[in-house]
Amino acid sequence: MGDGQTFFSLNKPMDWEQGYDANIHMDEHGFSIAQTEKYSIHRIVRTDELEGIPPIQDMTVGPGRKLILLDESANVWVYDDESRHRELLFRRGHELFSPGAQLASMGDLLIIADASEGIERRLALYSISNGQTMWATQEWEGLSLYPLSVNAKLKTVNTLYITVPLDITVGMNGSPEVPKDGRIGIIQWNSAGEVTRVFEHEALRMTEATPISKLQGRYYTAAADGTLALLDTQLRTVSVFHEDGREPLHFPLEQEGRFAGISIDTNHNLYIGDSGYAQQEGVTERFILKYRGNGESLDKVTGFRGRTDKLVQDGRNRLYVFDRMSGQISLLDLRSRTMLLEDTQLPEAVYFSSELDTTETETVWHKIRLEADIPEETQIRFSYFASDESEGEIDGHYLNYSSYFTDPSITAREKLRATRDLWSEPILNPKDALLMNAQGRYLWFKIELVGSEQTSPFIRKLRVYYPRTSLISYLPPMYQQDEEHSPFLERFLAMFSTFFDDMEDKIDRISAHFDPDAVSGTYLEWLGGWLAITEHEAWGERKLRELIKRAPELYKLRGTREGLIRMLQIYTGSEPFVLEYFQFKMMQETSELRKLFAQLYGDNPYTFCVLLKPESVRTDAQRLIIEHIIEDQKPAYTEGKLIVLQPWMYADMHTYLGINTYLSEPTLLTLDQRSSMPYNTVLIDVDRDKRMDIHTRLGLDSEIE
Repeated sequence: MGDGQTFFSLNKPMDWEQGYDANIHMDEHGFSIAQTEKYSIHRIVRTDELEGIPPIQDMTVGPGRKLILLDESANVWVYDDESRHRELLFRRGHELFSPGAQLASMGDLLIIADASEGIERRLALYSISNGQTMWATQEWEGLSLYPLSVNAKLKTVNTLYITVPLDITVGMNGSPEVPKDGRIGIIQWNSAGEVTRVFEHEALRMTEATPISKLQGRYYTAAADGTLALLDTQLRTVSVFHEDGREPLHFPLEQEGRFAGISIDTNHNLYIGDSGYAQQEGVTERFILKYRGNGESLDKVTGFRGRTDKLVQDGRNRLYVFDRMSGQISLLDLRSRTMLLEDTQLPEAVYFSSELDTTETETVWHKIRLEADIPEETQIRFSYFASDESEGEIDGHYLNYSSYFTDPSITAREKLRATRDLWSEPILNPKDALLMNAQGRYLWFKIELVGSEQTSPFIRKLRVYYPRTSLISYLPPMYQQDEEHSPFLERFLAMFSTFFDDMEDKIDRISAHFDPDAVSGTYLEWLGGWLAITEHEAWGERKLRELIKRAPELYKLRGTREGLIRMLQIYTGSEPFVLEYFQFKMMQETSELRKLFAQLYGDNPYTFCVLLKPESVRTDAQRLIIEHIIEDQKPAYTEGKLIVLQPWMYADMHTYLGINTYLSEPTLLTLDQRSSMPYNTVLIDVDRDKRMDIHTRLGLDSEIE
């Protein structure tokens, strides 16, 4: 960095928050264009191409993202679209339900609701694994059930919902119908087949007597945690119920379209499909509409354009769109998308700075250094202007520049229009750029981010340097006074100035590389190499960092008992037991114990033993590292012997009370009324094996007898 030069640095959220931003997402690491999650097609399943399966009439999603398909012959298929494996859930000709039945899933249970005449099981639950009937019913409290729609949700208690007429009479032709002012309601059931609640709304009453057969396909139900929605395609309305007892919400659909299918995501947003025909007059494109739970229209799911007969949402917010005419099932996944700037409807963002004040007039600003990631198809545009005055004319008014730029009530479009003559020519994708013709006490800048559909530039840090310095000042006067060529030469030399600045920055920060708390990875291993530590992976970063920090005191103790104990404690995490010859020398004078102590600890007076608990030495690699530490830290002319204790008592072996052996009052363990474990039974399971489904290895820790 040049003599007497300084800079403004913006690298924290509080630095950037002094300005004004539009469509920007900011965190502690920097900022980018705001992102959102939008649906886009992940996979398309074409059921009409599945050999041996008649046209599909309905579908739902079962466990493991398997598709449950109902064909026009009333066969139910379980289909895995990844492996393309399919199998029948019921035998052909089962006569349990008709092709007009409706499907929903609840965990590993399949719900089938059928309002067709002649069907006994109007509502039934089956196991998806084997087709076993869990329960079935055709009425509730004397009311014949005619399911018009069905859905389910997973919670602590599984719950299913069916939309049915609550008032039924017999029409003139002898067929059941809903009378005028008859109620349509949603019955809530638990997985045991018990009704737990009934949802009703005055808007769901019939305006005229209607045969039940004409109500088929009119209603669609969606359920999420705490929210239930009912779509009436004929009246083009949605009724939203809340399980917490709030007043139901009822709102009309203002958009054009033939609506069909409704679903709710985990954020309680509503999705409604369009079942219009492409050849229908006026129908060009069909979208899935998105609403908030309060009925506010959000936008369209532009990632899908097609016909919808049913929408299914799974627990991971994946959206399945079923088109009965084409037999096509589209799987939509949420993917990150760049948000559009409200003023331009383009994937852009803009930032206006507050003033940068040098407190000195006629300051010549030098350059900027920008740390940013700029993916392909994206762009950063940096513009600036400088002045000795903090106020000036903007759009015919004399205003304070900073107050105008940071005013949140003025849109980004208006600011860009009113200040277009103030700014310099934009610098495209700057990393290191000179500020030309920037002179004044104050400097303001504007950053425009241009993204693609999925990616955005990301700015981490900005530095603005002043006053102007240049390596041209070190050249003879003839190079400095050439008005025609000096500007080019100055820009050319600025590249080398950047190299020198980077070098000086590294020198200024070199001390940080010697701080074990501030470095990691390669630099930490490099510091460990100064201590002759080569097995970096065996130590791990945490232990290696502690070893480096304690190196001065450890080297003072090297070759001593205390130094060895501390070194092993850092590596193993527990304090070792060190036994030296003088500690048991007196006991060896007794002839009866001499052989035992020689067996346990040896009879060499220059040999010492290091005793460690078994959990401290779990692998051969750890044993080798510990042996290396003992060899490296032991006093000269001595020999260190590693002994790994075992967690049991054995006569004449390494048995130490309170370390690997415990005495307690014997207690008889009773397993049940007929079995018990005697006093002399010892259970040992240090490595947590001999357990079914955890560590069971035949021939290693398990045997079959």
